[in-house]
Amino acid sequence: MKPGDMVRFAKWDDIIDINDWSTTPKKNIGLLIEYSSLMKLATVLHKNQILKIRGQLIEKAGKRDSIKSE
Repeated sequence: MKPGDMVRFAKWDDIIDINDWSTTPKKNIGLLIEYSSLMKLATVLHKNQILKIRGQLIEKAGKRDSIKSE
């Protein structure tokens, strides 16, 4: 992932099982600002807020992901 990529991520409140990160649904879409591979920490712009998210809770968004307007 590089800055400017659209990413899909989960917030801390969305975690289902703390021991298995793969069961957590990644429902949110945002814009990656920065990713530190050493710290495994992503900085994401989501709904005019800057969020810091763990590396296990984020992945690059694909073609089927879209931004839902609210």
